[in-house]
Amino acid sequence: MKRLSHAGTVASLLCFALAGLLPGACASEQSSLEPADTGATSSGGQAGKATANGGSAGKAASFGGTSGTSGGKSNTGGTTPTEGGDSSTAGVSSAGAAATVDKCQITADCTQVVGSCFVCETAGAAKDCVDHGAPICDNGKLDPCEVCEVDDVKPCTQLGTVGEFSGGTATCKATCDGWDTSACSVCGNRIVEPGEECDGNADAPGAGGAGGAGSGDTATGGAAAGIAGAGGAGGADGSSPHTCSDEGIAQNPNVVTPCTDACHFDTTVCTGCSKGAGKCLDDADCTATACNGAECKVGTSCAVECGGGGVSCSGVQCNHEATCDISCNSSGKCSGIVCDSASTCSLDCSGGGSSCDGSVCKAGATCDFDCRSSGSCRDVNCQPGADCDFNCSGGGSICSGKATCGAGKSCDFECDTSGNCAGLLVTCQAGSTCNFSCTSGGSVCPKATCEAGSACTFDCSGGNCNAPTCANGACTGN
Repeated sequence: MKRLSHAGTVASLLCFALAGLLPGACASEQSSLEPADTGATSSGGQAGKATANGGSAGKAASFGGTSGTSGGKSNTGGTTPTEGGDSSTAGVSSAGAAATVDKCQITADCTQVVGSCFVCETAGAAKDCVDHGAPICDNGKLDPCEVCEVDDVKPCTQLGTVGEFSGGTATCKATCDGWDTSACSVCGNRIVEPGEECDGNADAPGAGGAGGAGSGDTATGGAAAGIAGAGGAGGADGSSPHTCSDEGIAQNPNVVTPCTDACHFDTTVCTGCSKGAGKCLDDADCTATACNGAECKVGTSCAVECGGGGVSCSGVQCNHEATCDISCNSSGKCSGIVCDSASTCSLDCSGGGSSCDGSVCKAGATCDFDCRSSGSCRDVNCQPGADCDFNCSGGGSICSGKATCGAGKSCDFECDTSGNCAGLLVTCQAGSTCNFSCTSGGSVCPKATCEAGSACTFDCSGGNCNAPTCANGACTGN
């Protein structure tokens, strides 16, 4: 035991006396939010010295790394207070009985070294990084720390972030630790590659005219004309621009089909839904498997009912200027939902077993993600220019992916009551307003980058702010 100074002894005795009357009187105060803090605190939050009955653990610094959670050992026999141990880095206290604090959650939390493969698994009473030795590449089975086996191939569209690759085939690296994406097509490089129909204006940067006026109702004719006018351009070689007629669509034959951010022609400008859509919802609803591949027609309102255990929906698209109410709650599972530009989407993915994984909110769209009460919103992509709000509160709730809050947008991220938003990377651009709430123990805020000119407010009382990166004056709160 460390020797206490006379002043420290008096202060300790005073705290012990107060603790009998005011429980928690000796707990350390939580620090206020400071933009200069960028990483884990050196001690992961003060452990606090325990009294005879165990004492109270000190609160973690609100703007650092993982909080320390252990107090000192409890003196179970006498009246002499037992001093709590010094807390170690990464927020795990050395005080207390046998270690029961997980040192990792998934294998990605483990630091790998050459010649070894550390796997996060239960070791004793807690999770730890256990060395399984060097993986053996190309032995016909996928060992821990291997991503693939030699000669394995995979579609590039299944790799990287959502929309990163538009086509092509990736091969396994000779080291079996990743995919070789050198042959993958990249949308936006102005080269039409395998798996692409177009690439920006690479196929049509010439002088073509604006889209036709369209015909039929406003949802198909009027909206089509407006979208086509923005993308109408002639071919680089003087050829005519690509139109609905070129796609074999009789409606609005002269309307130009713009190139999407996925490097395919946008045929929603022709009929209000994409060519080949599984179901075109014209101001209508769908339920369960009938929603697979369904699209909400341009400018209409639709309800997508995919809630309930055992129900799954995939490939739902809310087209331009449409309003979609998408229910994937009560253990419903939705994947690949796309909210197109100028659409408004409300996604209910709340409740244990519910998921809206892989959802995309495109530039100009407004998306509200409800992932409370153990819901899952993994690998979400809110593109720059989208307006996205997340509610990921409650133990077991997980939100991950990327979200960019652009100029003039106000984005809210609620990860209270043990909500986990640690895997959600948020960029708050100049002119945006971002509000982060991750209150109470076990709550983790998104990993935020607040650029110069943004306004980020944090409320991390009892939670973890996840060490945001803040430009000078961009962050306030505690």
